[in-house]
Amino acid sequence: MSYTNFDDGHISSPFGYRATGVSCGLKESTRSRDLGLIYSEQPCKAAAMFTTSTTKAAPVFFDQAILARNREGIRAVLINAGQANAGTGQPGMKDAVESAKLAADELEVPRDSVLLMSSGIIGVPIPMDKMREGIIRAVSELDSGAGRRAALAMLTTDTRPKERVYKVHLREGRTITLAGMAKGTRMVHPQLATLLAVVTTDLPIDVRLLQRSLQQSVSNSFNRLTIDGDTSPNDTVLILANGAENGPPIVEASAWEYSAWQEALDALLADLSQQIVRDAAGSGKIIQVTVRGAQNELIARQVALAVARSTAVRRACNAGQPDWGTLLAAVGASGVDLHPELLDLYVGDLLLMLEGVPVSFDRNLIVQLFSSPEIDFTIDLHLGPGSATMWTCTWHGEFG
Repeated sequence: MSYTNFDDGHISSPFGYRATGVSCGLKESTRSRDLGLIYSEQPCKAAAMFTTSTTKAAPVFFDQAILARNREGIRAVLINAGQANAGTGQPGMKDAVESAKLAADELEVPRDSVLLMSSGIIGVPIPMDKMREGIIRAVSELDSGAGRRAALAMLTTDTRPKERVYKVHLREGRTITLAGMAKGTRMVHPQLATLLAVVTTDLPIDVRLLQRSLQQSVSNSFNRLTIDGDTSPNDTVLILANGAENGPPIVEASAWEYSAWQEALDALLADLSQQIVRDAAGSGKIIQVTVRGAQNELIARQVALAVARSTAVRRACNAGQPDWGTLLAAVGASGVDLHPELLDLYVGDLLLMLEGVPVSFDRNLIVQLFSSPEIDFTIDLHLGPGSATMWTCTWHGEFG
């Protein structure tokens, strides 16, 4: 393994970053932090992935426009909670532009080097008088040890921040730092969903490889989550690499260093994804659906998603009722061309169906498995090498 956990780390742990989170009244009736700022002392390479919603929020449009012309000189990310700045039309875009300009001017960096993230209520304008005051204060409070404040400031319905930091060990004694923070609970669905995530690193890396690396990691982490099936207009996953480690940059995907980096980034985003599921579940149940033996990975994901989104499957898990027939029904309704006579079904390690035929099993054990706080389903199609895993959960009040 190329990485080790950095227990006391946060988003500003990599060299050359500072961060903070302040309370400026964007969240009504609370004094919790609601405006976060992450700043790099030197220009960053940047890569990002955004929501697939056609009703994108103003900060998503803004970031896409900035990154279209500047992917190697990003200096800061401004994150507000309370208002999503989605469904706000041209006034919302004007507010986004003004926020970024003010942050850039206060930081004394180019105006096209600040990116935005917003989370909160859709259709409600940002109170710009509070935003302006908050930006000025956030800039004055930036600190290399204040990354936890930024993680707290991005939360909305979350019960806790999601953070993870790794030390990544490269060859010849080189060590770089990789830090991530995320927010998200409900409205989580593949193609991102209502989640925001920021990753920082001091690794020097080619910007095209950085984008490629992020896409791979998101495909195997955030895009494997589905909580309530809704997709948000604000979803953004952003990674900044400022190169402050000062070693030779990674410029080839075939390099050993790139493989070590990819392994760590995959693990980091997977960890943040699991933290989101656990926060969303609360006192509910975490459900993992693994499909193997599909013709390819895309088909495996389609089947896994059908099971994870099945109301009947989720209801059975929520009630602790061993109605495994719901699992079979969801597989059959996935729209995938399969051969029922080849199908194997498992809950945990307990075999329920072999080659399309139910088998004898311990009834007490299946009740126990469906009643546990974490439930694993495995479906083997026996049609090819494709496999995929999806994560979902039930939550208190979902079924009344």
